Amino acid sequence: MVQERQAHRTVSKPAHRVAAVALFAATLAQGPAGGFVYDAARYFDGSLALFTGAGVVAEGDLGFRGVLTTAVYAPAALAEHLVTGAGRYAVLAENALLVAVVGAFLLPRIARPRGTGGHPAAVWLCAALTWLVAARFAPFPLMDLPAAAAFLTAVWLARREPARWTLPLAGLAAGVTLNLRPAYLLPLAALGAVVAVTRRRPAVWFAAGLAAGSLPQMAFNALRGFAPGPVPPGTAGLAGFQAGYASYVVRYDTVTTGGAPQQFFCHPSMASAVAGDPVDSTGGLVRAVLGNLPESALFLVEKVAAALAWSWSTPYSTRAAAEHYDLAVPIVLIVVAGIGAACRTSGARPLAVLAAGTAGSLMTSATEARFALPLILLAVAGCGLLVQGPRLQAGERHLSWYSVAAVLFAAAVLFAAAAAGLAHPLPPGAATAATCAANR
Repeated sequence: MVQERQAHRTVSKPAHRVAAVALFAATLAQGPAGGFVYDAARYFDGSLALFTGAGVVAEGDLGFRGVLTTAVYAPAALAEHLVTGAGRYAVLAENALLVAVVGAFLLPRIARPRGTGGHPAAVWLCAALTWLVAARFAPFPLMDLPAAAAFLTAVWLARREPARWTLPLAGLAAGVTLNLRPAYLLPLAALGAVVAVTRRRPAVWFAAGLAAGSLPQMAFNALRGFAPGPVPPGTAGLAGFQAGYASYVVRYDTVTTGGAPQQFFCHPSMASAVAGDPVDSTGGLVRAVLGNLPESALFLVEKVAAALAWSWSTPYSTRAAAEHYDLAVPIVLIVVAGIGAACRTSGARPLAVLAAGTAGSLMTSATEARFALPLILLAVAGCGLLVQGPRLQAGERHLSWYSVAAVLFAAAVLFAAAAAGLAHPLPPGAATAATCAANR
């Protein structure tokens, strides 16, 4: 048994390295973005302000964004400061490295059964699916990819032994994740719950690491005279703003093909329900959902399903009439197969709990397709379970015909829910509950 485990480790190490190089090169091959717009531009301008003398707080919009967001693309911003035009290539290189780390190291290790070195097939499967899912994020200085990498680092470290030194690092990575994207609050709460249940007393080390990861934001808030806390000062207001849209918007896309960039897809029935009593807080969103059951439950399913209807344009989009959603089939199949595998595999069920937390975060905002990235990457790790594990190594069939039928049925349900959720696009521009209610 010891020799078998050592053999697995020996075989898997070259696979990790080769897969990482292949992922990095394939991601670089896309070429850089022609320019940065909207959120990407704000993030990059915040990093660039570190070197130009411009106001970092104003340029980086640090009233609503975590203080660490200015540091993520600081190397690329420095390249732009030194050589005009180099920043686009440096952003691509930074993100290509993140894609390689996520696809060739983090996800295969998260998927690895305890007590084994993993299987090279899982490394290559995770790498290939990660490229399909995440590579198109690489040209843009958005926080989706860095936050997902930090979150998956926290997940990987939380599953490692010995807990005494890995859990503080997991908590630190969780604190960084929360600062980069406060929308990860629910997935991180799910991770904290998993640690508390499975680790119990050592979980205090996770909490200590989380506190340490939050110190930069707490120091920033104190120095600027804001209320103390681990999140940007405008988070509560932004959460209320998002909750208002979340009460009737199924999905929001950012369009870069000219004209107004806002593309909303709405739910006319939910819009009618909240038009007379607008939602302006997370508590109001909860009341709106509970007060409109069972229709609101279907609405929430549509939000999650619609977030999985990706295209080759994701993380951006084209106009609703022109969007093809040509990646919806593989993305939905990855999610259904991966989360299903996590549910069926002993020791991997915490991945399903984390997936539920990420799905919950999709329900509480005007969800963009790119917000589903952590859910899909967790599912990629689940897919890695399909090609390894004790049953498969013992020669048993890992998938039965009824498992395949269940995956196809669940995928068909999600496709139907996504189609229903995307059936009511609004004209490009701003959205209100009244305009949505009239769009039947």
